Amino acid sequence: MKCPPVIIVGMHRSGTSLLSRVLQKCGIFMGASRDPNNEPFFFLELNDWLLAQANATWDNPYNFRFINDTFKEILVKAVKVNISSFKILKFLGVRKFLKYRKLDNLPFLWGWKDPRNSITLNIWSEIFPQAKIIHIYRNPVDVAESLRRRVLKNKNNFRWNYKQTIKAIFAIGKLNFVDSVRLQFLEEGIKLWEEYLKSIYDFEKRSGKGILHLKYEEFLENPIPTIESVLNWLNVSVDGDRIKKATSLVNASRSYAFLSNERLVEFYRNLKEKPLVRKLGYHNLC
Repeated sequence: MKCPPVIIVGMHRSGTSLLSRVLQKCGIFMGASRDPNNEPFFFLELNDWLLAQANATWDNPYNFRFINDTFKEILVKAVKVNISSFKILKFLGVRKFLKYRKLDNLPFLWGWKDPRNSITLNIWSEIFPQAKIIHIYRNPVDVAESLRRRVLKNKNNFRWNYKQTIKAIFAIGKLNFVDSVRLQFLEEGIKLWEEYLKSIYDFEKRSGKGILHLKYEEFLENPIPTIESVLNWLNVSVDGDRIKKATSLVNASRSYAFLSNERLVEFYRNLKEKPLVRKLGYHNLC
């Protein structure tokens, strides 16, 4: 492979979208067709499919930890078939597909962002053993609250219409009243945060592969030095003006947003001694 991918991992609502957009503006190809969270549909759908093989989902990935070597071998083979097919057109876009045909032929730095990568890393590392893995993490309270707010927004925006009626009659699809019943509760958001990060750190320990870990709050407070360090780690040279323009996307006000909410501060005080919270330096915020 001419250029192995950059794989961005991390819990949902932890800055993976922001990081991927900034790197994209720095010249790293992140896919031709992406959803509003900057996740390329091709890899997003593959990750959902991988999780489904173990009866797991993005918001309840527990079952995926039980796949054995034989199961993993089958999944790796299936994904290799997929990324070697015409379906890669969805990721590359028409022009790049006609020019390069396969990911192996790409002469430029490319990658993708999807929090689900955090759970399926053991599959992707088999397919792309030389991949550069970047993990961005955020304090768990802001993560859980952001997820909870998104669920409430979906509930408030829900409108019953003919589509929901058809789905109900035939008992098909999702009504999309909420995107996650689990994450209506802050406590469950914290548990999911722990599951995602534990999956990443367990993979790193088990595989011995180097992962670049970034703290979301430090990225917000020092965007230019952070991106410069990332690009240096990727061995990529980018003009300073381009980096400055790319990091203009960063909004420092999102750093530790929960500290302005007394209810969330009290919630934080009850979990700040958790081992993973201490490990990441989030135990002494107030």
